[in-house]
Amino acid sequence: MSLLRRLVERRALPTSIDPYQITARPFYPNYSGEIVTETTAFASTAVMSAVGLLADSVAAMPLELTRLRAGRIERLPTPSVLIRPNQTQTMFEFVHQVMLSLALYGCAYIYAPRRAGELPAEMRCLHPNLIKNAYISDDGSAYYQVGNTEHSSSDLKAIHWLLLPNQLRGISPLEALRNTIGTSIAMDRFLAQFYGEGATPSSVLETDATITEEQARILRDTWADAHTRRRKPAVLTGGLRWKSVTTSAADMQMLEHREAIVRDIARAYRIPLHMINASGGNSQTYQNVEQSGINFVRYTLLPFMRRIEDAISEMLPLTQKVRFNASEFERADLTTRVKAQQLQIMSGTMTPNEAREQENREPYEGGDQFILGVAGAPMAGISGGDLPTLGTDSMPPER
Repeated sequence: MSLLRRLVERRALPTSIDPYQITARPFYPNYSGEIVTETTAFASTAVMSAVGLLADSVAAMPLELTRLRAGRIERLPTPSVLIRPNQTQTMFEFVHQVMLSLALYGCAYIYAPRRAGELPAEMRCLHPNLIKNAYISDDGSAYYQVGNTEHSSSDLKAIHWLLLPNQLRGISPLEALRNTIGTSIAMDRFLAQFYGEGATPSSVLETDATITEEQARILRDTWADAHTRRRKPAVLTGGLRWKSVTTSAADMQMLEHREAIVRDIARAYRIPLHMINASGGNSQTYQNVEQSGINFVRYTLLPFMRRIEDAISEMLPLTQKVRFNASEFERADLTTRVKAQQLQIMSGTMTPNEAREQENREPYEGGDQFILGVAGAPMAGISGGDLPTLGTDSMPPER
């Protein structure tokens, strides 16, 4: 804990730089001139929404321990290291940090010391900036320098989002999108200053005549008293002209460009627009939204899940693996689920008790038998008399 605390303190920004300050000195070079870091990037609501959605979605899935035995996948009791990976984090918090690291830096590093054939003593997600150097030794093992200590790939697992050949560090989305994110920050800053300073008047009274400061004040106050909250006709004399100050076409295009940036960020993270409330995502019908959610799990979350599953599975005994249970994300409406379960039960691919387990209901006696929806086939809960039984979904005995 003391070593980790020293490493965390070592990577802190200098005290002279406010991590939330947006200045013209860029951390990552970009044409907007704004600082783009892991902190300032969240000033963009699109980045915060996209990255938070990815991290929350994967971290919310239960992580199950399984074992392959006799050609079948058997679910095992969840060990303590997969419930609380370290003394300070729950499994949700741990996976959440891994996903944040992947979504921002394109890589995540899991420190999990263990002995051969045993579960890790603990698992911790290290900040990518703590990895000072990485190389591959002659025997093919990867080594990572954390502070003054080197760790091999047996104790420190690296997960990458986009990794080019012959590279040891993935491409950072934070760096690749620095111009897009920087432009979004610059626009937000401009709008904040525009409305915060409030220097643009609603209208202007113009005249070619030379007037004193006192006369200008009287004209302004008289106009405001006569027309504020009133729609009386205005009478202008002495060459006085009234001119309205409206939003320019460039300002309107800027608002459209801000929405285009949101779509670009959603496209980069492969997130449907309606999930981050972006314009263009409100035209979805119910069927389109449902299919879009399935595609989100299949094409966006599943690759991240597989990377994390493979990394943690490498830390486990040879026959054991972990997998995320995404059934809650893929649950359809009640009618659709019942029809799908009914078809599986009647075709002999699912038992009634397995269907009841999916609906969080208790099993009943005889519900573990497979049945067929054909004449003469045995039914669950009935002995069947002379009818042949299809058997139950039991595991073979231990050898």
